[in-house]
Amino acid sequence: MALLGALTSWWQRGRTPVVAPRGGSTTRPRAAAAETTAPAVDRNWAGALLELAYEGQPASLSPEASASVRDAAEQTLARFAEAPQRLPRRPQLLPQLLSTLNDDDASGREIAGVIARDPALAAHLLRLANSALYRTQPAPVENLDRAVALVGTEGLRQLVAMAVMQPVMRMDGGALGALPDLIWDHTQRTALAAAQFAKTVEREDAFAAQLLALLQGLGAILVAQALRDACTQGGMPDAGVAARLLQDASPRLGRAVAREWGMSERLLQGLDDQALGDTVRMTGLGRALAVAAPHASAAMASARVDAAA
Repeated sequence: MALLGALTSWWQRGRTPVVAPRGGSTTRPRAAAAETTAPAVDRNWAGALLELAYEGQPASLSPEASASVRDAAEQTLARFAEAPQRLPRRPQLLPQLLSTLNDDDASGREIAGVIARDPALAAHLLRLANSALYRTQPAPVENLDRAVALVGTEGLRQLVAMAVMQPVMRMDGGALGALPDLIWDHTQRTALAAAQFAKTVEREDAFAAQLLALLQGLGAILVAQALRDACTQGGMPDAGVAARLLQDASPRLGRAVAREWGMSERLLQGLDDQALGDTVRMTGLGRALAVAAPHASAAMASARVDAAA
């Protein structure tokens, strides 16, 4: 991933060594967790998605109508806290898959064996393996054994997580048009970039970082559903209004899902980290998501420009 390579290089160049004052003590302050401090990161990923979704669409609703849509959507989202059973149900195979995927000794064939028990999941995985984001050769991938041979065990872990989550993230865009499809595209790109960033820069668990991105993406779908259902006038809410709600509420909703599904505290904390204003205070997993999400948006915007050229 060329974008990730540039991102990693930029991040490492931007880290500033801690230097003791001349003649002073070289003892590090207790608050400093590493030998370097992280550079500032533009955290806005939702704005670019809304720009892409609104491209070529009719004028959005007035500020007053958009505020009403936002308020109605926030009321809908608040109900999830009161009734978490309304959240998307956990995929049936998820616990067993996570157990197998987190086992470093599990072979690709063992993972494929678990997937094969669910024909629908296997079909989703093969569709993903043949998509432009993952396909590495002209010949189509027609069975799980072939997928294992092509992408390896690590690649299969990524594909399985995507395939499990994709059905849960389906929705009709309604007044929001292509936004749900854009969220899914963004979620995939974020998951891949977060996994690589976690592994190469943060020295964190790549698969956990990928799950973090998928959970935030699922939260984004819930926000989009609430916005769509609140658009009783049929138009699209103001892009800025919708983007702020998407940016702020997606990790919160993703955390609610993660908690309801019994996910680990590390994942819950990584999603909590997204509310922090400073990436230095985040965990490594949280920082991987915070850095990957806006760069995934930038990659999508760049791809749209290249396609139009």
